[in-house]
Amino acid sequence: MEFWERLEAIPSHYRWLIIPIVLGLLGAVYWNMSYQPRAEEIARLDEQIAQTRSKLEKHRSVAAKYEEFRAKVAAVERQLQMLLQQLPKHTEIPALIRQISELGVRTGLQISLLRPQPELPKEFYAEVPITVKVIGPYHAVGEFFDALGRLPRLVSVSNMQIAVNAKTLETQCLATTFRFLEEAGVSQTPAAK
Repeated sequence: MEFWERLEAIPSHYRWLIIPIVLGLLGAVYWNMSYQPRAEEIARLDEQIAQTRSKLEKHRSVAAKYEEFRAKVAAVERQLQMLLQQLPKHTEIPALIRQISELGVRTGLQISLLRPQPELPKEFYAEVPITVKVIGPYHAVGEFFDALGRLPRLVSVSNMQIAVNAKTLETQCLATTFRFLEEAGVSQTPAAK
C-alpha cells in the first residue's frame, strides 16, 4: 500500500501528467524495441522482393524471346553457310577452272587461256586471280560473263581487254575469286607482308 499512499500524496494535476509520460515511455520502448526493427526488416524485404521481381520479369522477357532468338541464330547460320559457299575456306581452283571452261563451251566460246596467278592475301581473305582469254561472237561473250557472275562462288572480273577480229571478239580478263583465310592463315598474313 505504500505505493498508493505515495501516489495520493502527489497533487492531482501532477498525477494526471504521469499517465501521458508513462504512456509516452511505453510507446518509445515499443517503437525502439519492436516496431522500428520490424519496419526496417519489412522495408529491406520489400526492396529484395522488388529486385527479385525485376530480375524475374527480365528473365521472363528473355525466355519469351528465346524461340525468336533461336530462329534468328538459325537464319544467321544459314546465311553464313551460303556466304561461305561464295567465300570458301579452301582454294578449290581446279573446280573453278573446270566450271569456267564448261561455261565457255556451253556459251559457244573457245577458251585459249586459263592461268591461275599467285594468291594475294588480305586481312581475312585472299584474292585468287585467274587470267582468262576467250574467243567467240559478241553475244556468246556476253552470255559467258553473265553466267560467270551467276556462279555460286564469288568471282570478280577486271582488267578486261577486247580485240575485235572479223566476226569474233578476243577477250582477255582477270577473273578473281576469293578464299576465306582461317585464323592460322590470318596470323601468317602479316608475317608474309
